[in-house]
Amino acid sequence: MIMNKSKILIFSIFMLIILQIPLNAFGDGFTQENLPPASVGNRDASLFIKISPPILTENTAEDKFLELRLFDAKTGETIKHTSFFVTVDKDGKLLMRDLFHTHTGSLIIKIKSEDLDVNDIVVYGDHEPYLDAWTSVNDNISVKAPILLDAGLYHFEIEIFGIDYDNNIFATSDAPRFDSWLSVGDIFNQKVSTGGKSYDLSITSYYDKINNFNYDETKKSITFSMPFNWDISRLEKQNIFVHEEIHFPTSFKEFSQAGAYKATVNGFPVTGRMLIADPYSLDNTSILHYLLSKQNVLDIAKTLKPGTKTMEFSLSPDNSLKVEKNSFDVNFDTGVFAKIKYDSKLVSDKKIPFEIVFFDKNNNLLKWVTYGYRIEDSSGTTIHESKNMDPNKPGILLTEGIDKPEFDFKSIGKYKMTLAIFSHGLDNLKTFSGLASNSFDVDSGSSVIPPPDNLSGINQIPTWIKNNAGWWADGSIDDKSFVQGIQYLIKEKIMKIPQTTQGTGSSNQIPTWIKNNAGWWADGSIDDKSFVQGIQYLIKEGIMKIER
Repeated sequence: MIMNKSKILIFSIFMLIILQIPLNAFGDGFTQENLPPASVGNRDASLFIKISPPILTENTAEDKFLELRLFDAKTGETIKHTSFFVTVDKDGKLLMRDLFHTHTGSLIIKIKSEDLDVNDIVVYGDHEPYLDAWTSVNDNISVKAPILLDAGLYHFEIEIFGIDYDNNIFATSDAPRFDSWLSVGDIFNQKVSTGGKSYDLSITSYYDKINNFNYDETKKSITFSMPFNWDISRLEKQNIFVHEEIHFPTSFKEFSQAGAYKATVNGFPVTGRMLIADPYSLDNTSILHYLLSKQNVLDIAKTLKPGTKTMEFSLSPDNSLKVEKNSFDVNFDTGVFAKIKYDSKLVSDKKIPFEIVFFDKNNNLLKWVTYGYRIEDSSGTTIHESKNMDPNKPGILLTEGIDKPEFDFKSIGKYKMTLAIFSHGLDNLKTFSGLASNSFDVDSGSSVIPPPDNLSGINQIPTWIKNNAGWWADGSIDDKSFVQGIQYLIKEKIMKIPQTTQGTGSSNQIPTWIKNNAGWWADGSIDDKSFVQGIQYLIKEGIMKIER
């Protein structure tokens, strides 16, 4: 009928999901997730929801669907005879609202994208007799609706009207509700001209559509943006992961031969695991991945002016950071291996960047690998190890098979790195699970480079921090937000200040003169040193707590 209707492994050390990508919950920035349990009848149930395709292209235009499955949160068993009231919206616009029923418990809604008014949506299916919900013999229902016409963030509100039996219907007030935000990716292509040559670049956004692309030939800088809701209360409640890929040909030497990169998101430095270079996956192509976890996004959000509506990206080669690299391999009995590169010179009290790249037997990247590490000194003492925030999910998940941890070493000498592979692939396969290790040397070249003197850091305050100071001074952000932002910047050594004794006071009152200083510093009336003196005062008085 057609009707129109508006083997946890040996070590206990491998226990940290650093990238903060939940294995079974994806959410905002992903195309599927298992939502937290809700009370459904006499049990707790979770909802699996998936939107496909993950990226809209000409080749995926004919294979679009929404998948729903309600399951027992304790046993994982699918709950049969479920009625789903489904509401879909995007950018505040209602796209579909209708009731569907599945006998098996798994529902596939096949989507035929068409620019229709929500009242003109067409559903191809039958009706069950109790709620008049759309259903079909094979639990596959087709709809013609204005869904997946373009990339971006889609909001799904799912209410459960009944379970177990077709005639087991909940009272309206008892109907459990699930909310999900899922992303459909976009591919943006752009031709860049420099030095009399043209290069084809592309950006794959797994979050939302790319806007405002620009290449500055003078600065050798790429910038682009996408819509983003920076509301902190929203971010705290949802699973979030932002993944952007920039593809450029190896012939574009300004980028492909760069030893390092400068990258920012809304002026916030993107470093370490947040920026991964992949010259391995595609022939004649280098890929730069922006990988922003929920915590990364929250940290950036705390530095932004309220009302910011876009995520602004910048990328440029950093030729000033060309450093000689040492390297070694860690080979597993299963045939896979990890290649480790690290800076050859030791700087006391500074962290050394490492790059750990996993490969399969055919020298292809081993993606979606979950691993752990331990580093021991020559005496066998463990100095670094991965730790777990969730005892049920061991390891560090690497979507691209590449990690960029940083380790500090108190002295030169010989060290041992042990790696464990727990699983790989989206299905958490154990084929390559195992342990392997190798030794490496840390030396200083000719000598250990001393840390900079206390005052030199004053001149290293990133200029973008002035924006925050100015917004605080004019009342756009409150005292708490400003203090939290500065605390984070100092803790992560993005902003450096002289060594200052931490006070133990309990007052939260910030003197007016410090806020005045911030405003004057923001507009250039006073220098960095004067502003830093105000921050030191907050630390001495215990108003600002800094973990050293």
